[in-house]
Amino acid sequence: MPGFFVIIVVFNFMNSLKHYILVIAISLLPIVPVFLTSDIPHTHDGPVHLARMAAYYKALADGQILPRWAGDLNYGYGMPLFNFIYHLPYLFSSFFIFLRFSLIDTFKIVLALSFLISGVTMFAFARAFWKDTKKAFLVTIFYQFIPFRIIELWVRGSYGEVYTYALLPLVLYGLTTNRFVLTAVVTALLIISHNSMSLISFGAAALFMMFFSKTNKAKLFNALSLVTGLLLSGFYWLPALLEHRYTYGDLFMKDMYRSHFPPLFNFFIPNFTNRPELQTGGISVQWGIFHVIAVILAILLLFRKKFIKHKPIFFFSLFLIAASLFLMQPISAPLWQNISLLRQFQFPWRLLGLVGLATSLASVSFLAYPLFKKPLIFTVLVVLTIGSTVWYWQPALGFDRVTDESQYWNYPLNTTYFGETDVIWSGGPATKYPKDRIEIIGGQAVVSQFMQNGTVQKLHVSASTPALLVSHTQYFPGWNVTIDGQKTPIEFQNPERRGLITFTTPEGEHNIVVSLGKTKVQLISELVSLSSLSLLVIAFVISTKQSARRDLSQI
Repeated sequence: MPGFFVIIVVFNFMNSLKHYILVIAISLLPIVPVFLTSDIPHTHDGPVHLARMAAYYKALADGQILPRWAGDLNYGYGMPLFNFIYHLPYLFSSFFIFLRFSLIDTFKIVLALSFLISGVTMFAFARAFWKDTKKAFLVTIFYQFIPFRIIELWVRGSYGEVYTYALLPLVLYGLTTNRFVLTAVVTALLIISHNSMSLISFGAAALFMMFFSKTNKAKLFNALSLVTGLLLSGFYWLPALLEHRYTYGDLFMKDMYRSHFPPLFNFFIPNFTNRPELQTGGISVQWGIFHVIAVILAILLLFRKKFIKHKPIFFFSLFLIAASLFLMQPISAPLWQNISLLRQFQFPWRLLGLVGLATSLASVSFLAYPLFKKPLIFTVLVVLTIGSTVWYWQPALGFDRVTDESQYWNYPLNTTYFGETDVIWSGGPATKYPKDRIEIIGGQAVVSQFMQNGTVQKLHVSASTPALLVSHTQYFPGWNVTIDGQKTPIEFQNPERRGLITFTTPEGEHNIVVSLGKTKVQLISELVSLSSLSLLVIAFVISTKQSARRDLSQI
């Protein structure tokens, strides 16, 4: 008899999850082909992500709680990569690497999970927003199966952007259901998912809050939750923003946007055969046939009084689409030219991610027409929407066979393309490994007992005269040199050794430590995040206790 009740409980539980299970099952369709081989999809950014995954894991293993420095990259000179590059996907990867998954398998798993999670979060948000399972399911299908989403996976291999697509719907869910802690935490995760897409996603969430918070009190409540999420993630974005001036990023990327404005009509022309003339920067920029139809229907419904309850979401969606279209066209060039923060997007077509959200929300326009409410027609619409992307399920650039992952564990380059993290004091990326980590370049001295662990170098120097030493480590604010426990000045602008840590040691026997500490910006940003987390935990505990008391009073 107890077994019967267990079966009933399990059945009811599974029945409550049936729609999520269906969403996950359908979302597996574009993913399965990649797992039928041990090879890795050939993507634009795949190799650098593999190297970053290895570097991030090594930084964690070396004791960097919040990794900022990648010591083995840049031919061993190191670089402040993770001071500027997003954390979440690499943190997620480190979990699987710790479990002994290979870099290749981890790369595929983390990308695939982002797609599955985005389906679940979008369905949860859409059902909470519309309180209609059919609408939620349709919106989710449109969100998952816009061509650009799959191109992000298997053509670009965009490791960070895909998690903004997974987390943004969950932020919207938190705003819709007025869940302060959830909204704050997920907003923080969203921001550390990707540099530029997290910014535009945060803006979309703020706009959604303004559109759909029903009262001023709700607006204030939700605004505070978004701001709290912003503060929680301050450890990342504050240094990335304020210390960006120490890099060549804006210098090398300032005009990149000019060659990445897609022709307007390419958004609407299907590119089933992967024709280069319909691509921009090697990327197909099509919205999808049914997504275009959804937008047209939404525009038509704006002029019909009968569907007044749908108008706010249509206005919201069409505003996002119009703004994205404008910024993806050459007419917006003056904005790109004069707003340095906008130039960090690099590619205007990245805003297709926002178009994916907007067109999926607009897809409820189909259900305003009785024809599409019929089960058969609704099913056909769903199947055709999914089927229209089948050409993108196989990686367009094929697969690569990797027989030795050590090339990524010992990656010599810097994993960036445009100087985003190359410091301004250097002469550019290193081109070869140094002969020795520590070198005597002036005076008479002998180095012994050298040890290096992550961001700490220890050595003993026997100097018969004052000596000039160089650590073949790229300088960045935060590096310190102490001689016998006393801090000594660093020279990092030596014309012959640009951007390297150079210092003078006096005559005699000395113990020297070269170590990376925190800059003032990093310390303040981490304090902001820690303080916000503490306040959030306190608020959560108080809220939980108050809720428990209310429940007890009703018994």
